Amino acid sequence: MKKILSSLAIMFMTMISIAQSANDNFVGKWKTEEGFIISISNKNGKFVGTDPKGRPTLYNVRFEKNEWKGTVENHDTGQKGNCEMYLMGKKLKIVAHKGIFSKTFYWVKQ
Repeated sequence: MKKILSSLAIMFMTMISIAQSANDNFVGKWKTEEGFIISISNKNGKFVGTDPKGRPTLYNVRFEKNEWKGTVENHDTGQKGNCEMYLMGKKLKIVAHKGIFSKTFYWVKQ
């Protein structure tokens, strides 16, 4: 019984830590896993992220059905996909989807 309660408490704390809010603020500079800096700004209530060359990398990020959703693009490969974003302290978790495939990556606030 004690193990079950401990497991439930851990699951609850995890859910709280990744709960999303319409008040989440992604504005700022974020370092990608590859070492690039993405600048995210808020334009008309939607977040937009640009790479050092000024190309949009993250766009149309909006709070919809209790989730942050948008589009992410990898300019090196030319791939673009839908994504969900989760603000986790100084980390930004991005889950990108392309067809049946998905990839999770993290950016760190600078």
